[in-house]
Amino acid sequence: MILTNVENVPGRQILEHYGLVQGSTIRAKHIGRDFMAGLKNIVGGELKG
Repeated sequence: MILTNVENVPGRQILEHYGLVQGSTIRAKHIGRDFMAGLKNIVGGELKG
């Protein structure tokens, strides 16, 4: 089974269409990291991952 979000897959025939799918994500916040990222945006520079 191939799951895709495009209308066609090269070299394959679509046999079934299940309709639209929705989802949501939740991102955790880290006060220290977000604060430092804000400072870096103002001052400039790179953030370390």
